[in-house]
Amino acid sequence: MTMNISGCIDLSGAKYHEVPKKVRHEATATTHTSEKKVAQVKKHKPYRGEVHTMLGGLGVFSTGMKELSSSVEEVYNIPAPSDMWYNAGAVSRSITAYYYKHKNHRPIILVGHSLGANEQIKVARNLNKAGIPVDLLVTIDAVSTTVVPPNVNYAMNFYKPGYVPMFSGLKLRAIDPEKTRMDNINVATLKGVAVNHFTIDKNPVVQAMIMKEVKKVTTNANRAKG
Repeated sequence: MTMNISGCIDLSGAKYHEVPKKVRHEATATTHTSEKKVAQVKKHKPYRGEVHTMLGGLGVFSTGMKELSSSVEEVYNIPAPSDMWYNAGAVSRSITAYYYKHKNHRPIILVGHSLGANEQIKVARNLNKAGIPVDLLVTIDAVSTTVVPPNVNYAMNFYKPGYVPMFSGLKLRAIDPEKTRMDNINVATLKGVAVNHFTIDKNPVVQAMIMKEVKKVTTNANRAKG
Protein backbone atom coordinates (compact mmCIF):
# COMPACT_ATOMS: atom_id res chain seq x y z
CA MET A 1 0.00 0.00 0.00
CA THR A 2 1.38 3.35 -1.02
CA MET A 3 0.66 6.40 1.14
CA ASN A 4 1.30 9.95 0.04
CA ILE A 5 1.76 12.37 2.91
CA SER A 6 1.95 16.09 2.28
CA GLY A 7 4.56 17.21 4.75
CA CYS A 8 5.93 20.54 5.70
CA ILE A 9 9.51 21.69 6.25
CA ASP A 10 10.29 23.80 9.29
CA LEU A 11 12.09 26.85 7.93
CA SER A 12 11.18 29.36 10.60
CA GLY A 13 10.76 29.55 14.35
CA ALA A 14 8.70 32.55 15.35
CA LYS A 15 6.69 32.23 18.55
CA TYR A 16 3.88 34.44 19.73
CA HIS A 17 4.03 35.90 23.22
CA GLU A 18 1.55 38.44 24.46
CA VAL A 19 3.11 41.07 26.67
CA PRO A 20 1.69 40.38 30.14
CA LYS A 21 -0.07 43.23 31.86
CA LYS A 22 1.60 44.50 34.99
CA VAL A 23 -0.40 43.93 38.17
CA ARG A 24 -0.20 46.67 40.74
CA HIS A 25 0.28 45.60 44.33
CA GLU A 26 -1.04 48.39 46.55
CA ALA A 27 0.41 48.83 50.00
CA THR A 28 -2.09 49.37 52.82
CA ALA A 29 -0.90 51.63 55.62
CA THR A 30 -1.46 50.55 59.24
CA THR A 31 -1.27 52.40 62.55
CA HIS A 32 2.33 51.28 62.86
CA THR A 33 4.60 53.02 60.40
CA SER A 34 7.07 50.17 60.57
CA GLU A 35 4.48 47.68 59.37
CA LYS A 36 2.99 47.60 55.90
CA LYS A 37 0.60 45.18 54.35
CA VAL A 38 0.69 44.31 50.68
CA ALA A 39 -2.81 43.78 49.33
CA GLN A 40 -3.10 40.29 47.93
CA VAL A 41 -4.23 40.08 44.34
CA LYS A 42 -7.26 37.84 44.05
CA LYS A 43 -6.42 34.87 41.91
CA HIS A 44 -8.89 34.05 39.16
CA LYS A 45 -9.02 32.40 35.80
CA PRO A 46 -10.11 34.97 33.20
CA TYR A 47 -10.17 32.43 30.37
CA ARG A 48 -12.15 29.21 29.85
CA GLY A 49 -11.79 26.73 27.04
CA GLU A 50 -9.71 24.00 25.43
CA VAL A 51 -7.49 24.39 22.39
CA HIS A 52 -6.40 21.42 20.28
CA THR A 53 -3.65 21.94 17.71
CA MET A 54 -2.76 19.42 15.01
CA LEU A 55 0.41 18.93 13.00
CA GLY A 56 0.77 17.78 9.41
CA GLY A 57 3.68 15.87 7.91
CA LEU A 58 5.70 13.28 9.79
CA GLY A 59 5.94 14.76 13.26
CA VAL A 60 8.91 17.05 12.77
CA PHE A 61 6.95 19.53 10.69
CA SER A 62 4.24 22.10 11.40
CA THR A 63 6.10 23.15 14.53
CA GLY A 64 4.07 26.35 14.66
CA MET A 65 1.25 24.23 16.11
CA LYS A 66 3.39 23.22 19.09
CA GLU A 67 4.49 26.82 19.51
CA LEU A 68 0.86 27.96 19.47
CA SER A 69 -0.11 25.37 22.09
CA SER A 70 2.75 26.54 24.29
CA SER A 71 1.69 30.18 23.91
CA VAL A 72 -1.96 29.42 24.74
CA GLU A 73 -1.02 27.53 27.89
CA GLU A 74 1.45 30.19 28.96
CA VAL A 75 -0.66 33.27 28.22
CA TYR A 76 -4.22 32.05 28.83
CA ASN A 77 -3.60 29.18 31.26
CA ILE A 78 -5.96 26.75 29.53
CA PRO A 79 -5.24 23.24 28.20
CA ALA A 80 -3.84 23.15 24.66
CA PRO A 81 -2.66 19.65 23.69
CA SER A 82 -0.92 19.18 20.35
CA ASP A 83 -1.35 16.02 18.25
CA MET A 84 -0.37 14.51 14.93
CA TRP A 85 -2.85 14.47 12.05
CA TYR A 86 -3.31 10.69 12.20
CA ASN A 87 -4.64 10.98 15.77
CA ALA A 88 -7.83 12.73 14.66
CA GLY A 89 -9.97 9.81 15.83
CA ALA A 90 -8.40 9.75 19.28
CA VAL A 91 -8.73 13.53 19.61
CA SER A 92 -12.42 13.30 18.67
CA ARG A 93 -13.06 10.60 21.28
CA SER A 94 -11.18 12.51 23.97
CA ILE A 95 -13.14 15.72 23.39
CA THR A 96 -16.44 13.82 23.27
CA ALA A 97 -15.72 11.94 26.51
CA TYR A 98 -14.82 15.13 28.38
CA TYR A 99 -17.83 17.02 26.99
CA TYR A 100 -20.38 14.48 28.16
CA LYS A 101 -18.65 13.85 31.48
CA HIS A 102 -18.87 17.51 32.53
CA LYS A 103 -22.07 19.52 32.72
CA ASN A 104 -20.25 22.84 32.61
CA HIS A 105 -19.12 22.79 28.99
CA ARG A 106 -16.12 24.83 27.94
CA PRO A 107 -15.47 26.29 24.46
CA ILE A 108 -13.78 23.96 21.99
CA ILE A 109 -11.15 25.38 19.65
CA LEU A 110 -9.49 23.36 16.88
CA VAL A 111 -6.37 24.52 15.01
CA GLY A 112 -4.44 22.64 12.33
CA HIS A 113 -1.78 23.14 9.67
CA SER A 114 -1.50 21.40 6.29
CA LEU A 115 -2.82 17.85 6.58
CA GLY A 116 -3.49 18.65 10.20
CA ALA A 117 -5.93 21.34 9.03
CA ASN A 118 -7.89 18.84 6.98
CA GLU A 119 -7.96 16.39 9.86
CA GLN A 120 -9.23 19.07 12.27
CA ILE A 121 -12.19 19.51 9.93
CA LYS A 122 -12.65 15.75 10.27
CA VAL A 123 -12.60 16.15 14.06
CA ALA A 124 -15.27 18.87 13.73
CA ARG A 125 -17.39 16.49 11.63
CA ASN A 126 -17.02 13.76 14.26
CA LEU A 127 -18.10 16.20 16.96
CA ASN A 128 -21.04 17.27 14.82
CA LYS A 129 -22.24 13.67 14.73
CA ALA A 130 -21.94 13.59 18.54
CA GLY A 131 -23.97 16.79 18.89
CA ILE A 132 -21.02 18.83 20.16
CA PRO A 133 -20.45 22.45 19.03
CA VAL A 134 -17.06 23.83 17.99
CA ASP A 135 -16.64 27.48 18.91
CA LEU A 136 -13.62 28.16 16.70
CA LEU A 137 -11.97 26.22 13.89
CA VAL A 138 -8.69 27.55 12.49
CA THR A 139 -7.24 25.93 9.38
CA ILE A 140 -3.82 26.91 8.02
CA ASP A 141 -3.08 25.94 4.43
CA ALA A 142 -5.41 22.94 4.20
CA VAL A 143 -4.16 20.67 1.39
CA SER A 144 -7.43 19.42 -0.09
CA THR A 145 -10.81 20.92 -0.73
CA THR A 146 -13.34 20.15 1.96
CA VAL A 147 -16.33 21.75 3.70
CA VAL A 148 -16.86 22.97 7.26
CA PRO A 149 -19.70 21.27 9.20
CA PRO A 150 -22.60 23.30 10.67
CA ASN A 151 -21.61 22.74 14.32
CA VAL A 152 -18.70 25.17 13.84
CA ASN A 153 -19.57 28.67 14.99
CA TYR A 154 -16.63 30.47 13.37
CA ALA A 155 -14.13 29.11 10.85
CA MET A 156 -10.93 31.02 10.14
CA ASN A 157 -9.03 29.71 7.12
CA PHE A 158 -5.54 31.00 6.34
CA TYR A 159 -4.24 30.05 2.91
CA LYS A 160 -1.41 30.86 0.50
CA PRO A 161 -2.22 30.16 -3.17
CA GLY A 162 0.47 28.25 -5.07
CA TYR A 163 1.17 26.09 -8.08
CA VAL A 164 1.94 22.79 -6.35
CA PRO A 165 -1.35 21.25 -5.14
CA MET A 166 0.01 19.44 -2.08
CA PHE A 167 1.84 22.57 -0.90
CA SER A 168 -0.85 25.15 -1.67
CA GLY A 169 -3.60 26.46 0.56
CA LEU A 170 -7.22 26.52 -0.55
CA LYS A 171 -10.40 28.41 0.14
CA LEU A 172 -12.96 26.54 2.21
CA ARG A 173 -16.71 26.85 2.41
CA ALA A 174 -19.30 26.22 5.10
CA ILE A 175 -22.05 23.65 4.62
CA ASP A 176 -24.50 26.05 6.24
CA PRO A 177 -23.39 29.72 6.04
CA GLU A 178 -26.27 30.71 8.32
CA LYS A 179 -24.79 28.65 11.16
CA THR A 180 -21.08 29.06 10.43
CA ARG A 181 -19.28 32.36 9.95
CA MET A 182 -16.51 31.69 7.45
CA ASP A 183 -13.43 33.81 6.79
CA ASN A 184 -11.00 32.84 4.03
CA ILE A 185 -7.82 34.85 4.58
CA ASN A 186 -5.32 35.00 1.74
CA VAL A 187 -2.09 35.70 3.63
CA ALA A 188 -0.60 37.31 0.53
CA THR A 189 -2.88 40.27 1.27
CA LEU A 190 -1.64 40.69 4.84
CA LYS A 191 0.91 43.44 5.40
CA GLY A 192 4.34 42.18 6.33
CA VAL A 193 3.52 38.51 5.76
CA ALA A 194 5.86 36.81 3.27
CA VAL A 195 5.39 33.07 3.71
CA ASN A 196 4.92 29.80 1.91
CA HIS A 197 3.29 26.51 2.86
CA PHE A 198 6.32 25.57 4.93
CA THR A 199 6.48 28.71 7.08
CA ILE A 200 2.92 30.04 7.27
CA ASP A 201 2.07 28.29 10.55
CA LYS A 202 5.03 29.89 12.35
CA ASN A 203 4.53 33.44 11.07
CA PRO A 204 4.17 35.92 13.99
CA VAL A 205 1.32 37.83 12.33
CA VAL A 206 -0.69 34.67 11.68
CA GLN A 207 -0.04 33.37 15.20
CA ALA A 208 -1.05 36.73 16.72
CA MET A 209 -4.33 36.71 14.75
CA ILE A 210 -5.12 33.23 16.01
CA MET A 211 -4.24 34.14 19.60
CA LYS A 212 -6.55 37.15 19.35
CA GLU A 213 -9.50 34.95 18.34
CA VAL A 214 -8.68 32.41 21.05
CA LYS A 215 -8.74 35.24 23.57
CA LYS A 216 -12.14 36.44 22.35
CA VAL A 217 -13.71 32.99 22.58
CA THR A 218 -12.26 32.05 25.96
CA THR A 219 -12.90 35.46 27.54
CA ASN A 220 -16.52 35.57 26.42
CA ALA A 221 -17.04 32.05 27.76
CA ASN A 222 -15.83 33.13 31.20
CA ARG A 223 -18.17 36.13 31.17
CA ALA A 224 -21.10 33.98 30.13
CA LYS A 225 -20.37 31.67 33.06
CA GLY A 226 -20.91 34.68 35.25
